Amino acid sequence: MALMRKWDITLEGQQFWTIGGGKGGVGKSFLTASMGVVLAQMGNSVIVVDADLGSANLHIFLGIKSPSLTLLDILEDRATAEDVLIPTSHPGLRLLSCAADILGMANPASSEKEKIIKFISNLNADYILVDLGAGTSYNVLDFFNMSDEGIIVASPDPASIQNAYAFIKSAIYRRVQRKFSTNEVVASALRQFRESVGSAKPRTMMDFYDMLCTTDPGLAENVAAVVDRFRPLIIVNMASSEEDQRIAEIIHTAAKRFLNVDIRFCGLVLADPAVRKATQRLALPDFRDRNCVVTQQIRQTVERLLNCSSTPDFAKPGQPAPATPMMGLNDNLEFMGRSLHIQTENLGFTGRCITTQVFCNGRVILSAKSEYPSTIRDQKDQSQVRELMRKQHFNVIRELEGRKAPMPRPA
Repeated sequence: MALMRKWDITLEGQQFWTIGGGKGGVGKSFLTASMGVVLAQMGNSVIVVDADLGSANLHIFLGIKSPSLTLLDILEDRATAEDVLIPTSHPGLRLLSCAADILGMANPASSEKEKIIKFISNLNADYILVDLGAGTSYNVLDFFNMSDEGIIVASPDPASIQNAYAFIKSAIYRRVQRKFSTNEVVASALRQFRESVGSAKPRTMMDFYDMLCTTDPGLAENVAAVVDRFRPLIIVNMASSEEDQRIAEIIHTAAKRFLNVDIRFCGLVLADPAVRKATQRLALPDFRDRNCVVTQQIRQTVERLLNCSSTPDFAKPGQPAPATPMMGLNDNLEFMGRSLHIQTENLGFTGRCITTQVFCNGRVILSAKSEYPSTIRDQKDQSQVRELMRKQHFNVIRELEGRKAPMPRPA
C-alpha cells in the first residue's frame, strides 16, 4: 500500500482546550498541567488557566506555592494581561490562576464571568488549556463551552461515569439555552425537560427536536446544528487497566442514544502511586523519562488530541452528525532516533473511509487513506470495517519499519 504524503508543518491559529467532567477528584488539574508541559515541550507557547473559581489548585502541580497575581487582579483592573501570566519552570508554559480564597469568587456575577471569558478568549498563545471546577453550575458550563471540543475527564468510579454523562447533558442544553436566550419556544421546551427529570422514560434530544417542530420546524433545525457542532472528547484517568477504555464506550453510547452527541475517545492514563508522590512534592512526573508509563500515556493522549483537533467534520450545518467512528488503533514506533505515533481511525459510514496518520512531535508527517470497498454497505458490516482498519494500520507500520531513508523532520 502506497502512503499518500501530507506535510503538515504549521498549526492554524490558537486552540482552546477546556477540561471538565462534573466530578471532583478525577485528576482534571493534574492532566491540564501535564498536557500543558507536553505541548510546551513540543515547541508551542502554552497558557494553562485555572478557572476553578472556588478551589484553585493548578499552581500546585506546576511547583508554584502561591501565585502573586490572579484573575481577581484583572477583574479589579489592578494588573495587565502580561502581569498575571506567571512563568513556570517549563519553557513556553505560563499560568493564569484564579483567587480561590476571596469570598464570592466562586460565584461571580454574570458580568464578571463574561469579562473573564472575554479575557481568556483574547489570550495570545498557541494553546490555551482551561481547567474547570467540579459540578454543573452555569459558570462551569459556560467556561467549558468556550470550545466546541471540550475534554471530559472520567475515572473508573461509577459516580464519575454518571457525573461525566450528566455534565455532557448539562453542557449541551446550556449551549442551546445561551444560543437561543431570547427565544421563548426554546425556553419553554427546556423548562418542560427539566420538569421531566426522574420520569420513568428519559427524554432524548430527538424528543426535544420534536417538541420544537410542533411550533417551528426551522427552529428545530437551527438547534440541531448547534448540537451537531458539539464534539466533546473523553480521557479516562486513574484507570486500573487498559480494559477501562470501556468507560469511554459506555459514556459514548449513552450520549449518542439520548443526546445525539458523538464523543471521541482520546486517551487512557493508568493510576500510578508515583504521580501522587510527585504532586506531594509540588511537582509533576518527569516527562523526559521514557520508562514512565503515565507520562508516555499522557504524551500519546496529547498526540491524539492534536489529531482530533485537525480531523475534518463531514457533517454540514443542519444535517445529522456522521455515524460514530469505532475506536481507533494506536501504536508507537522508534524510527531512527525519533518517536512516532501511528493512529488509524474509521471516519464512519458518512465519510466511508479509513485514515492512518503518523505523528512526530504532534505533527502529521505521513498519512494514508482507503475508501470502503463496495461490499461494505451499512452499519451491519462493522467486522469488515474493523478488519480493514487493522490491515491498513499494520501495513503502514510495516512500511515504516522497512524504510532505510529518514523521513522529513516536522518543523
